[in-house]
Amino acid sequence: MVMVSIKRACTVKPNEQTPDVKLWLPECDQIKPYTHAPTFYIYPPQNLDNYNSIASPFDTLKSSLSHVLVPYYPLAGRLNWIGGGRFVLDCNGLGAEIFEADSQSEIKDLGDFRPTLETKKLLPIVDYTKDISELPLLLVQLTRFKCGGISIGVLFSHIVADGKGALEFMSSWANFARGENKLVVEPNHDRNVFHKGDPLAKPRFDHYELKGFPSLIGHDDVEEERKKECTNTMLKLSKTQVNKLKEIANEGRDATSRQYSRYEAIAAHIWRCASKARKLQNAQLTALRVIVNCRNRLQPSLPPGYFGNATMLALPIAQVGKLLLEYGEACSIIRQCIEKFNDDYIESTIDFLASLEDLTQTRSGFHTAGINKGHVIGNPNISVTSWYGLPIYDADFGWGKPIFMGPAGLGHDGECFLIPGSDEDGSFVIPIRLQMTHMDDFEKLFYQDI
Repeated sequence: MVMVSIKRACTVKPNEQTPDVKLWLPECDQIKPYTHAPTFYIYPPQNLDNYNSIASPFDTLKSSLSHVLVPYYPLAGRLNWIGGGRFVLDCNGLGAEIFEADSQSEIKDLGDFRPTLETKKLLPIVDYTKDISELPLLLVQLTRFKCGGISIGVLFSHIVADGKGALEFMSSWANFARGENKLVVEPNHDRNVFHKGDPLAKPRFDHYELKGFPSLIGHDDVEEERKKECTNTMLKLSKTQVNKLKEIANEGRDATSRQYSRYEAIAAHIWRCASKARKLQNAQLTALRVIVNCRNRLQPSLPPGYFGNATMLALPIAQVGKLLLEYGEACSIIRQCIEKFNDDYIESTIDFLASLEDLTQTRSGFHTAGINKGHVIGNPNISVTSWYGLPIYDADFGWGKPIFMGPAGLGHDGECFLIPGSDEDGSFVIPIRLQMTHMDDFEKLFYQDI
């Protein structure tokens, strides 16, 4: 068991005057969970060549954070309710929270870094019973282990920015901590690119992906599935295994056809294996929750450094019998759904969300923060979020690059992430959460043919 004790805490504010404004938030921000996305970074002692020369990693983090919060001033603000399940971002400069902790445990006690109750100890604690206007948008915990290793646990408001924006912020913060004092990219806080104006246009498409997930045949009460015990594991895919999956997915395809991507191949494999492990009926409908980056799908594309949420939910749905018929067919179902997200479809999605009087049920139904309400995301469905292409290993604060970065918790049955290996050699680690009764079969199926 990992034991962690908090030594001190403080509020870090921008070290210069920042704009005192209230930022309008577009619908793609509004529908994100109002809780924080929990991630953690691990730095081993063998990477800390200058460990003894670091007088205080905590002071380094505090000082550099006060600098980087100047260009990233919305992170020092607070959210305010404005009705209809919507928020406005008050850039009031109240600051971020940072904690220093010690542990008599060692890095090895965390095992393979799968999300557990132990990894959650590396995160700050947030009291969500408080009014939203009292909660910092960024909370960080630095934990120093007995072995000399370090972890940085980060709670980042998902309403403020998506993964790309959050990790660009982390990389810039790390640059300031190392004394380079430069941003990876200048953050762009103009969210009016998503402003549709009045009167609102009518949605041009059905947008079934925002209306619910399939439920188990004969199980109208989703509470029964929610109550079933789940467990987390950490899968690993070597570059060779990834290439094998792509090869199998693309078997029989015309040489002139565009090959199925890494994501399509891995996501289809996970989707099929989960359906088999759950022993779903052939007639059962199952959905794959996909997060689509819309930055370059809009016309014109969003500006570099856009700091906000520019992702949307795609929801490929298929009958299990068809999904299991052919691997390539599963990849095709995923591709066809994602490719719908062009400029017109994205604008129609925004119009659909803007037409809803209250986003509360939409937020709770379709995001991990609110799985106690709304539609169940778990069995018979699956969620596969890719962090490929994100700068997850750029967070060198002066004590080397992390050997691991990942989610500190998984919110629901069927949730998983595709995370590039720390060697950046084409391998992946995949934290995944499934019901206890399904996990063993899933793992066997996952590695069966690769």
